[in-house]
Amino acid sequence: MVGVVNATRAEHSASQMSDRYIALLVPEQQLRASIAQFQMVADAAYASTGSDAGLLPAAVQQSNITDRSYVTLEHLLMEPANTDLAPAVISTQKVYSSSRTALALLIAGANAPQAASVQVSERAAYNNFDSALAALETAIDAGLAHSAQMTQTQAGDARLSLLWSIGLGGAFGVAITALLSRKALLEERTARQRDSAQARLARRGDFEGQVQRALEMAKSETPVFALVAESLADAAPGMYSELLLADSSRAHFRQVLATGADPGETGCGVISPDDCPAAGRGQSMVFSSSAAIDACPNLRGRGHSALCVPVSISGKSVGVVHVTTADGTPPDDAVRSDVEVVARRASERLAVLRAFELSQTQANSDSLTGLLTRRSLEARARDLRDSGAPYAVAYCDLDHFKQLNDVYGHDTGDRSLRMFAQVLRDALRPSDIPCRYGGEEFVIILPTCPLFEAVHVLQRVRQQIAVRLDAGHLPIFTASFGVASSDQADDFVEVVALADGALLQAKANGRDQIVLAGERVVPALGPAPVS
Repeated sequence: MVGVVNATRAEHSASQMSDRYIALLVPEQQLRASIAQFQMVADAAYASTGSDAGLLPAAVQQSNITDRSYVTLEHLLMEPANTDLAPAVISTQKVYSSSRTALALLIAGANAPQAASVQVSERAAYNNFDSALAALETAIDAGLAHSAQMTQTQAGDARLSLLWSIGLGGAFGVAITALLSRKALLEERTARQRDSAQARLARRGDFEGQVQRALEMAKSETPVFALVAESLADAAPGMYSELLLADSSRAHFRQVLATGADPGETGCGVISPDDCPAAGRGQSMVFSSSAAIDACPNLRGRGHSALCVPVSISGKSVGVVHVTTADGTPPDDAVRSDVEVVARRASERLAVLRAFELSQTQANSDSLTGLLTRRSLEARARDLRDSGAPYAVAYCDLDHFKQLNDVYGHDTGDRSLRMFAQVLRDALRPSDIPCRYGGEEFVIILPTCPLFEAVHVLQRVRQQIAVRLDAGHLPIFTASFGVASSDQADDFVEVVALADGALLQAKANGRDQIVLAGERVVPALGPAPVS
C-alpha cells in the first residue's frame, strides 16, 4: 500500500509539473507571434518616408494584443514555482514597452529627427525580448521532457511493485495486483499521451523553423508563393488549399497559389477582403459544414467544410488561406495550427519584402514626379549596355519654366512637372525609361528604338501635353526635345551629351520641337497637332 500511495503522489506531482509548463507555453507562443506582428508594423514605419494613416491604429492594435498576452504570461511567471524559469523576460519586456512608446511617437510625427536612433533601439529591444521568450520556450520544453521522464519512471516503479505483489499470494495479493495493474496501465497511457503532446509540439516547432528558414531565403514574392504552396501541402495533406491576396487597391482578391486535389467547386469565390469573415475579424475560422446556419456566406450550399486563416501585413488583413475538405469533416486542430504557422510566416516574409520594395522604390524615385532619379537611370543604362541592346536617348525640358514659376508660383510649377511626368508615363512605350534628370529637365531611354521611331514616340508626348493643357487646369507650356542614339557614341554619358546638344539646338531654333543629334538640317517639326 505504501508503494501505491507513493506512486500516486509521484503521478500527481508529475501531472502538476506537466500542466504548469503547458499553461506557460500557450501565452508564450501567443506573445512571440504578437510581437512579430508588431515588428512588421515597425518595419513599415521605418520604410515609410511619409505619413501613413493606417500605421498608428495598426501599431495600437498590435500593442494591445501583445499587452494582453504578456499580462497572462507575467501572472504565471510570478508563481513561486516559475520565478526562476525566465528571469530576463520581465526586464526585457519593460525596455521593449518603452521602445514601443518611442516608435508610436515617431509614427505620429512627434520625434521624426530621432528616427534613426528610435529604429536602432526598438530593434534591439525587440531582439532582446524575443530572445528572452525563446529561452523561456526552451526551459518549458526541457520541463515537459523531465515530466515525461518522471511519468515513465513511475510506470516502471508500478510494474516493479506489481511483481512484488504477485509473490505475496492470497486474496490480498490478488487485490493489490489488480490495483497496481490498473495503476501501471493508467501511468503508461498518461505517459503516451504526454509523449504524443510533446512530440506534436516538437514537430510543430521544427516545421515552423523549416518554413521560416526557407522563406527567409526567398528574395521576391514569386518564390514565396511557391514555398507557401509546398508548406500548405505538408500542413494540410490531401486537402485543397489556396492563398488569396488583395490587389494594390485592396478592393479585390486574386488567387496566387493553389495546391492539393482538383479544386472543382472547392475554391473560395470571395471577391474582396471586406466580404471575407476571417479577413474582416483578423482571426482563423473553421466552418464544419456549408449547410450550417452559421456557415460562411461564400461557402453555403457548396458541399464542403473549410478552414480560413487570415494573412495580415502591418496589422491589416490583405489575404486569406482557404483550406477545404469534404462536408462535415473540417480540418482538425493539428491542421489548423500548422496552417496558421504557414500563414503567419508568409505574412512576415511578405511584409519584409514589400517594405524593402517600398524603401527601394522611394530611394530610386523622384519625390515630386515619381519618376526614376538620375542615379537609377544610369544604373538601368549600364544594364542595357551590358546586354548589348541598342537604345535612343531623349533629353527634354519645359520651355520658359522659370517664367512659369515666377508668374504663377512654385506650386503651379510643381503641378506642371507632375503633369508632364504623368504624360510621359501614359504616352511612352512600356519598355521606355523616363527620369527626372534635374529641375525641369528630363531624360528618357528608349530601348531598341531607332531615331525615326523615337520621333513618333515623342510626338505622342507633345500631343498629350496639348490635350492635358486644353482642359484648362494649368497655364499653357511646351517642351523641347533633343534625341541621340547609342549608335552615335560608345558611352551612355556621351549619348546624353549628344542629346543635350540637340536640345540646345531645339531651344535656339525657337523651342517646342524635336531635334535629332548629328543632323545637318535640324527638323523643326512645328507645333504638335491636337487630336
